[in-house]
Amino acid sequence: MTEISAWAWGAMRACEAAETARPADLARFLAKAHDAGATWIDGADIYAGGASETRVGDALALDPALRARFKIIAKAGVVLPGGGVATQHYRNDASHLRTQLEASLKRLKLDRVDLFLIHRPDYLMDAEETAAALKAMVADGLTKAVGVSNFSVWQTDRLARALGAPVAADQLEFSVLATAALDDGRLDRALAHKVAVFAWGPLAGGRLFDLEDQAAGRVRGVLAQLAASEDPDAIAGAALAWLARHPARPIPILGSCRIARLARQAAAMAAIEMTAEDWYAVLQAARGARAP
Repeated sequence: MTEISAWAWGAMRACEAAETARPADLARFLAKAHDAGATWIDGADIYAGGASETRVGDALALDPALRARFKIIAKAGVVLPGGGVATQHYRNDASHLRTQLEASLKRLKLDRVDLFLIHRPDYLMDAEETAAALKAMVADGLTKAVGVSNFSVWQTDRLARALGAPVAADQLEFSVLATAALDDGRLDRALAHKVAVFAWGPLAGGRLFDLEDQAAGRVRGVLAQLAASEDPDAIAGAALAWLARHPARPIPILGSCRIARLARQAAAMAAIEMTAEDWYAVLQAARGARAP
């Protein structure tokens, strides 16, 4: 899976915002998001207890042409407290993953998603059992491709060996203030195996604009210079351009439900041509130290 999108829209908060409050509102939002460069919708079974998937499914059902413009991501593997569950835990076993994907498809009103990801690694995972389940999901037409989210290099390698093929995608935390993936092998592995990378938290979950965070302040200063603007959306666009400069071409997952903000950020990202020197200046500011 090597298709590149400017960005993906994260549907986690779809049920919380005025602009996406009803299916018709969300359909209008998604049409504008696509015009601004989004071609993926990222969801999961646990977002709003499944209600965000229902909202997306209802919105896309209103306009088949709109559905055709987007590729859909579903995720499962996290079990949250509630409904008789006392402790948050993880399940990557065949029964759970299959059941959750089938439930997601019902809520989305789809026969198949484009990408199914294991949301979090399960320390109790039987890799062969999980791999067999994932292959069966593809063979049965429930998903076009499978991948992982928040897995380490070793956990991904273990699953890929059981699959007998590379995973199609890796969703990981990556931003100007969360750079571990540069050094722990995850991005290098994605490049080596031609794996699509999706970056969650690409704006550091709002930390980038925390006025009391010293690292964020240093980074904002550099990004503002690159954007030639103090506007927060221009700075955010520069942060996204920093991600896009990496050869793995990470696809940022943007979770805002304010389409005007998303459009400004996407436009700012596209407008910035980041040199290698610029890129390292941002990294140096984030880490508070010169490159070794």
